[in-house]
Amino acid sequence: MNDETRKWDTGLIRPYRPCPPDFAERYIEIGQGKEIEEHYRTNWRIICRWIEEAGGDALRAKRHKVSGGFARPNKRAKRYVLGKTLTAVRARKRKE
Repeated sequence: MNDETRKWDTGLIRPYRPCPPDFAERYIEIGQGKEIEEHYRTNWRIICRWIEEAGGDALRAKRHKVSGGFARPNKRAKRYVLGKTLTAVRARKRKE
């Protein structure tokens, strides 16, 4: 293929992977974690996009109702930022 026949943007932009038709059922069954990433062989960013496409908060509410757990289990505490806690570490007593 030479430069005259090739479109200038061919192959440069990868299309988004479409949401599978059974994603909502699998999400309600499995939840959001490594298991669903391994099931669909994709990463967490794609899973988050699919959740929003499949219903967002309504889908999370269904998962919460079925699992009986927290509504957003992966939401960390406000004091935990970039892998560190924002509070001071308390000194431990030494064993003697």
